[in-house]
Order: sequence, then C-alpha cells, then structure tokens
Amino acid sequence: MKNSYNLLTPEQVAGVLQLHVLTIYSYIRQGKLDAIRLGRHYRIVPEDLKRFIESNRTRKQRG
Repeated sequence: MKNSYNLLTPEQVAGVLQLHVLTIYSYIRQGKLDAIRLGRHYRIVPEDLKRFIESNRTRKQRG
C-alpha cells in the first residue's frame, strides 16, 4: 500500500495565498492554520489549506 502525501511548505502556501511567509508562520502558531511539524520545519496538508481558505470566506448577508 502506497501513501502519497503532497505536503506544502509555508513558503508555497504564502505564494498561493499571496501573503508574506511570516504571516503563514503566525497563522500556524495561532492555530488558525493546521500544520505538521517535522523537526524544525512545518508542512501543510493541501486539505488543511483548503479548509483554512473556506473558513475565511466572506459571505453575503441576506436581508
């Protein structure tokens, strides 16, 4: 059985979101963005990035 993980670096996530990499590290430290810590490095599962994006979506108010 083969597991295939396409983990993203904070730098890659910063590029996708068009944010500074320090902002991504801040989101990770604050618990806003889930990440995996491998030694001194963080990796983000693409599904976690997708969940983060969806959780920050603004919605039109109905009225």
